[in-house]
Amino acid sequence: MHTDNLHIGEFMGKNILRRLTLAVTVAALFLTGCGVDSKDQERLRREAEDMVYKSYLDKDYPRIVELVDSFRQQGSFSEGKACYWLGYAYDRMMQKRMAELYWKTGIAAVENATEDEDVRVYAGITNRLTGLLSTWTEFEAALKVAIPATERLKSLGRDTTSEYTNMLIYIGCCQSRLGLSDVKTKRCLEEAYSAHLDNIKRHQNAISYRDAIVGVINIGYNYLEIADYEKARLWLERMRQLIDGYEKQADARPDYAEKQRARYAIYLARALEGLGHQDEAAEAYSQFCQTKFFETAEGKILACDYLRLAGRWEDAADNFGSMDELMKEYGTSYSLENIQKMLLRKYEVNLKAGRIDTARAVSMSITERLDSAITLSRSAEAREDAAVHQKELEMTAENERYVRQRHISRLIAMAATILFLLIYIVVRHRMGARLRKAHNDLKTAYDQLEETTTAKERMESELRIARDIQMSMVPHVFPTVEGIDMYASMIPAKEVGGDLYNFLQKGDRFYFCIGDVSGKGVPASLFMTLATRGFLTLASTGRRPAEIATRMNAELSMNNEMGMFVTMFICMYDLKQGRMEYCNAGHNPPVIGNAEGQYAFLDVKEVNAPIGLWPGLEYVGGELDPFNDSMMLLYTDGLNEAENRRQEQYGEERIIQLMTSHASLSMHDMIEALKADTDQFRDGAAQNDDLTMLAFRVARPLT
Repeated sequence: MHTDNLHIGEFMGKNILRRLTLAVTVAALFLTGCGVDSKDQERLRREAEDMVYKSYLDKDYPRIVELVDSFRQQGSFSEGKACYWLGYAYDRMMQKRMAELYWKTGIAAVENATEDEDVRVYAGITNRLTGLLSTWTEFEAALKVAIPATERLKSLGRDTTSEYTNMLIYIGCCQSRLGLSDVKTKRCLEEAYSAHLDNIKRHQNAISYRDAIVGVINIGYNYLEIADYEKARLWLERMRQLIDGYEKQADARPDYAEKQRARYAIYLARALEGLGHQDEAAEAYSQFCQTKFFETAEGKILACDYLRLAGRWEDAADNFGSMDELMKEYGTSYSLENIQKMLLRKYEVNLKAGRIDTARAVSMSITERLDSAITLSRSAEAREDAAVHQKELEMTAENERYVRQRHISRLIAMAATILFLLIYIVVRHRMGARLRKAHNDLKTAYDQLEETTTAKERMESELRIARDIQMSMVPHVFPTVEGIDMYASMIPAKEVGGDLYNFLQKGDRFYFCIGDVSGKGVPASLFMTLATRGFLTLASTGRRPAEIATRMNAELSMNNEMGMFVTMFICMYDLKQGRMEYCNAGHNPPVIGNAEGQYAFLDVKEVNAPIGLWPGLEYVGGELDPFNDSMMLLYTDGLNEAENRRQEQYGEERIIQLMTSHASLSMHDMIEALKADTDQFRDGAAQNDDLTMLAFRVARPLT
């Protein structure tokens, strides 16, 4: 209904506006007998561009916004050029949606224009917008901008510009990230490379080489990120050849060449390691370490991708010590993205390097920063949403104000045709009111839909990041202690869960635990994090399981207004004496097995309340002595209470049967067998609870 009214209104309004414009133009020429002074207009335009360019060199982005808004109102800047600079300024100020709004508005203003100036603006805007969307991993959206833009530029004979070449590279990289046609991807990237070589032939200088180096770096890095190391090596070799050519130019900068050679060396090390050429990779990394770039914080962090791939955890842990320096240098805060990309990797390499204390400190830092990072992310997005909405309203009001002022100025110049103009003004006013009403109705519906969609997408993104963070905080690398076989697995039922497991070796004592937090989702995940931190901290002091449970309960029951609690089974195995101590805090009893392959549930007489409900409780523990040639399976109720389509439960009897029939398996294979059998039992039914298991076997007594 609203759409039909809008289309009819637009058709009538455009016809009236054309007639009105024609009448105004004829009357104005008749009355004034003069035209626009084109020389003055050109001079004002050049002065305006010079002022904006100076602010660009000074990196004064708020000043660019101020100038461009002023010049657009004066008519010195076209709509397309104004939107290009406004989008650029907001992009540099990290306001993605504002930049995207202006660039899309600019494309709409010039996408059908054929004048040289407008085509250059179109190429610049589409190139910038494609880069923005690619950076934010919105690859499909980037392709929707870049593909029609390159086709249009090619049809206009503008396929030799740097913007066209850049968009070919973006298209190829986005297609490879989405797993699209390898033939089309290769064709795009080879065409871009040929264009860079042609530009070098036409312009033998450092600038043409530098542009080509940047393009080839992006291609090589893209293939490294998707682990296509063979193609990455091909593009890195081209990068080396371009650097050789750059150094021969008279206007080449030695510091730039040195930095790019360093990048080449570390990227080559990563590609060679991925291809299994460890010795060559180590040699390339050694060359990288001899560069000045390696001494910088950026260089050390960049090297970590290779070190992680090569399993050089000690070196990677050392390099991540420069992380705070790098973030300070770039003025970066601990956002969700930085926690995921930086802190989690720092936690991983320290854990795998055996630096348990540092890994624990990093995990605590993640816990402390996660909640504030989510809050800051929501706050920043809310501010940007509000700014975009306000800017849309301002742009709409500005356009309406511009139309009104234009008509008023023309009316003043045409006193002789006042009666004719009044008729058209009345008609225009009525149609404008209908148009505005239809537009406002549509805009209200669109804003409501966009707000709902954006909020849902933002929440899903935050939950995905929270899940990644949670899964990264539970250990995935298990101990290699002689005579000990251990493995664990956790599968949340939702994006984030409340189950936990962890372990810690303190001298001759080996601690491990499993837990199930009440509730689901983010609250359970945060409580799980607190419980995990409490276990690791207390276990590191050498306390017994019952003491650990008592102190955790005292801490978690304080100010627990939501009534959250966690059931836990905490164990401590004495590596010298072969004795197992445990404390059951309201959790399922574990399965115990012996060397003959006999399995049964442990008869736990010392059952305590869950942790976190009531302060002042003293927990009691039990003991298995000796615990030799034995195994223990800890699990949460996501195993025994797993349901199939008929709402039948997996049950405890089936656990014993499966473990008995698979008694010879390792702990890893035992848990994988339980997971596979549970999945088969559910027969397609949705997972109704978090499923976590930890298996611990002592193959022989240790002395």
